[in-house]
Amino acid sequence: MQSPHPLKLVLLTSSQTSGGAAIACMRQARVLRQAGHQVTVLSPETWWPDGFLGRWMQRGYTLRKHLVYKLQQYLVWTPGAMFSGNPWPAGDPSRMQHPVLKEADAFVLHWINHGFLGSSDLRALLNSGKPVLWHMHDQWAFTGGCHYSGACTAFENTCGTCPQLRQSGPGDRSRRQFLERQQWAAQAGDRLSLVAPSEWLAGLAAKSGIVRGSGVRVRCIPNPFDPAVDGQGLQPRLVISEQSRPRLFFAAVNPSDSRKGWDLLMMALEYLGREGMVCDVEVAGKVTEPARSRVQALEVGGHRVTWLGLLGPRSMQEAYARADVFVIPSLQENFPNTILESFAAGTPVVGFAAGGISSMIVEGQNGALAPAVDPWASEGSKAMAAVNLASAILRVVQHPQGNLLRAMAYQSLEQVRPERVAKEYTDLIHDMLQNSSKSL
Repeated sequence: MQSPHPLKLVLLTSSQTSGGAAIACMRQARVLRQAGHQVTVLSPETWWPDGFLGRWMQRGYTLRKHLVYKLQQYLVWTPGAMFSGNPWPAGDPSRMQHPVLKEADAFVLHWINHGFLGSSDLRALLNSGKPVLWHMHDQWAFTGGCHYSGACTAFENTCGTCPQLRQSGPGDRSRRQFLERQQWAAQAGDRLSLVAPSEWLAGLAAKSGIVRGSGVRVRCIPNPFDPAVDGQGLQPRLVISEQSRPRLFFAAVNPSDSRKGWDLLMMALEYLGREGMVCDVEVAGKVTEPARSRVQALEVGGHRVTWLGLLGPRSMQEAYARADVFVIPSLQENFPNTILESFAAGTPVVGFAAGGISSMIVEGQNGALAPAVDPWASEGSKAMAAVNLASAILRVVQHPQGNLLRAMAYQSLEQVRPERVAKEYTDLIHDMLQNSSKSL
């Protein structure tokens, strides 16, 4: 259904192709266009000219992005952390003169790290007088720089002495960035809305010392998902397989990323093997040596692990459909696209009750949940978490009504129907525009 009042919207993202945030951004752009709005997506690619010069600019940007990431990883963050600075101070003033920015009714920010927007660019958008909606993919917009805070709640007051920084203290980088973000929020007031795909993230944002008292709105609007398009045109498999060995599926661009819980999945499989259950496991993502080393012991114990590498969208959906269970053992997540993709194949999901995952998986209806575990927990706590994960896998594999479980997994997509999401976004933007005109 098209909106009676079409809007000119600009979505800004550091990539249109790489990562979950990029996928969510492009899906959002599609459903807003389907609702009748004029949508332009701006990313680093759109600033580059065509031809030879553009290709060299792209290479330079990519090199700079990866270099900064690696430097921060080894010099700034503590092991296992992910912390980013405020957008780089230097922006390109000419970029803010882009015609679509001048003509836009509202801006929607997605992932803007890696030097895509400078602080001056962000201030220019906030000073434009137009609504700015920040579609959050993690906690970064309302902390002093961490993407996931774990057990730390300092962002509720003011950051400092950050456990994710190698050089930490009361006036550290997290405190300085927190204070700058407070200024951004106070400057924007109700012209800025922080949009969270999950109630979990919205709840954390509302508690932030950056948001409280600033007038900034916090709303929960999920990422959209259209099974006919995002499910790659494949029909869901609503009948359980007759295989004697359960088939599990795990997917992560980099399985060795500690936040993705690969080690806990390996421990859970080891436990299942000792209990007499061996599985076929398919893994999508980069094949790294640390990830591969754990697998050899599993295979000796009877499990069969198949490395699929990095898959395209259709191959991913086919892998979901082959699986009896999709396992997402992440320790911290917002609103994973992978869970929606699994539901589209009719495949139930098992994971920890971490972040937004806890609201996406309903025990016994579309999967099973294990209690959340802190990313910085002791080895003993993680061993117990692995046993809990194994138990959750068993509850799905041994569910007495497996066909019903698959059907209910597919029905879970009702909450993220494109029309529903587009309407919620449209209503929010119109409300912000109305309030903005009243203040003039």
